[in-house]
Amino acid sequence: MGRSAVFLTVCFLASCAHFVSPREKLQLYEETFTGLHTELANCLATKLRSYSGWSFRMLQFKHRKYADADASEVLAFDTRYIPSMVAAYSPSNPDAVIVEEIPQEEILPYTHRNVHSEATYTAFAILIKKIDDTMVKATLQGDHYLGDIAWKLLKTCTDSSDHF
Repeated sequence: MGRSAVFLTVCFLASCAHFVSPREKLQLYEETFTGLHTELANCLATKLRSYSGWSFRMLQFKHRKYADADASEVLAFDTRYIPSMVAAYSPSNPDAVIVEEIPQEEILPYTHRNVHSEATYTAFAILIKKIDDTMVKATLQGDHYLGDIAWKLLKTCTDSSDHF
């Protein structure tokens, strides 16, 4: 009996060591690109909003610019977990009123980026930070499936010569 209790305790502690806090999103990708962070973020926000995949129907997007850090961020929020979401406007409701809007750029200080209340319902976040006048570094954190699609859309923005 004593051995099995010790074994179960060790297994339990080992499994708990691998849990990730909901506030800590895993970093999936990091890469440098040519372009301006504002143009790439605008392009990505527009492409995410027009993406027709079923998994993106539950998401709302925000485009934030951090002028004090020369960076832009595109965030995707899962509306199923937003506490202030009204059922009449929720995409999970078949009778919902779908509000098609282009995410407007919010200009915030960089310190606002660490707001923990948003972390619980953020599906993914792509931070695009200026390295120099022609290069940026993009970092993706969040859900693997949704983030992978968003990363591919970001790459189409960097490949195209016409940024929005």
